[in-house]
Amino acid sequence: MADKPYQFSRQVENLIANLRGVPEDFSPIVRDTVNMDVVFDKILLKYKIGVESLEDRIREKWIQIVGPANANHCHPIRIENESILFIAVSNPIIRQELQFNQAIILRNLSCIESGNRIRRIVFRSG
Repeated sequence: MADKPYQFSRQVENLIANLRGVPEDFSPIVRDTVNMDVVFDKILLKYKIGVESLEDRIREKWIQIVGPANANHCHPIRIENESILFIAVSNPIIRQELQFNQAIILRNLSCIESGNRIRRIVFRSG
């Protein structure tokens, strides 16, 4: 069995009291205090704040990845499932050129740390 019984929320406790015909509890809510260092550490870990990501490395080397002629007409949007890179492309001509050079782009991505995880590229208008 658990050490402490389950603690319902104030709203649920008042609903039960109302249904039983017992007076509701309107006393001030007392909450346990938590050290903010613990909260900030959890947030930093969860959202990977302060940790260089693959997206950051791709943005830094974008000109070397797609070439200087195409770098101004497209940009990386996001990485899904750690293997699919979405790229926004400004016009259909550049999109078609990038699709023809997709193997070269994937090879250039593999030169970046953890870039070899990218297996597929999806081009979107934007």
